[in-house]
Amino acid sequence: MGFSERNLWDMTRFYNTFSVADQKLRQLVAVLPWGHILLLMNKLDSLDAMQYYAEEAVKLGWTRNVLLNYIKADTYNNARSLPKQHNFQNVLPEHLQGQADEILKSR
Repeated sequence: MGFSERNLWDMTRFYNTFSVADQKLRQLVAVLPWGHILLLMNKLDSLDAMQYYAEEAVKLGWTRNVLLNYIKADTYNNARSLPKQHNFQNVLPEHLQGQADEILKSR
């Protein structure tokens, strides 16, 4: 029983990518499934973007397909560049504010 050549290359890339990352990102990656990690490494170049998507995936329990959709929608750059324009804090109960905010970010 052994590892495929591709899997060994992915493990090497994983080490090279996350050995230079800060402690917070390494802790986030430690709890993500391997498929999520491969998706982050294959689709993103920035460690900051990887950290953003990893935080959201852990916090919200995203599946790999949901993670991919958020990456394709460029949620990281949109969340940084677009100002929040809503009154969710004033009109929604606290437990719904985060969900409504996420829906607004993905549009």
